[in-house]
Amino acid sequence: MIDKKKIRKEYKLKKQPVGIFAVINKTDMKMFIGTSTNLPSVIKRFEFTLKMGSFPYQELIDDYNKLGEKSFEIKVLDELEIKDESERELGEELKTLEGLWIEKLRKDGVTFYNK
Repeated sequence: MIDKKKIRKEYKLKKQPVGIFAVINKTDMKMFIGTSTNLPSVIKRFEFTLKMGSFPYQELIDDYNKLGEKSFEIKVLDELEIKDESERELGEELKTLEGLWIEKLRKDGVTFYNK
């Protein structure tokens, strides 16, 4: 018999990948950059919200609808190694890492949906 409570508990204890992700418009390389403490989950959520047209950035939805799903890619840019940080410390690390990625990509000429 399957012990659902045990499976649920093990899942909650399992640390999910944490890091920076990007939604990339492959036509013009414009990006949405974000952070997450659960990368697999946020990637699935973004795929769903884009398809449903409920993404918080209208410009990205418009491009997605105009260019189609195949013109976009959701990609993990960087992962943090989780130690024993508090949620607050982890959030600060993610913000710093996000800023570094935005700075690097801007230097490479990338523009962003999230300003």
